[in-house]
Amino acid sequence: MTEPPNRSSIGSASEIDTIRGFYGDREHTSDWFEVTQDLVNQFGIATCDSDWIHTDPARARNESPYGNTVAHGFWTVSMLSFLSRNATGGDYPPGAQLGINYGLDRARFPGPVRVGARIRLRFKLVDVACRNEGQYLVKTENVIEVEGQGKPALVADWLFLLIYRTGPST
Repeated sequence: MTEPPNRSSIGSASEIDTIRGFYGDREHTSDWFEVTQDLVNQFGIATCDSDWIHTDPARARNESPYGNTVAHGFWTVSMLSFLSRNATGGDYPPGAQLGINYGLDRARFPGPVRVGARIRLRFKLVDVACRNEGQYLVKTENVIEVEGQGKPALVADWLFLLIYRTGPST
């Protein structure tokens, strides 16, 4: 019976250094981004979630505890990709072909995202680990803030795989 490969031996120290260098030790902050009713409606259509709290401004003004329509919590999660690219100024670290969502270790929605509000992401790198040859699991700590609101909209540890080419190009 053969032993499984030692993870440290299948990863490239240079790729791990490149990933760490791309994200660094500092916190990254995206630009502010305005949440529109059209974006929330499109997300509702795409996910078959047309609950009035998200899609009916008149009813939400009268019946919602927020006095307005609010974005879906999962819409807020879905903004991690866009906002993180905005915060770093690029898609991936040099040499990475693509990134694949791996999951969330923890996600909480402490405050609402009212339509018309502006949000931004603050995040920092927590860990990088080699999963398989050319695949690195990256963990970031993320907070999506709402301008002028005391509670953040999202606090989450996000995991994604960065994929590097491992063989000859075809």
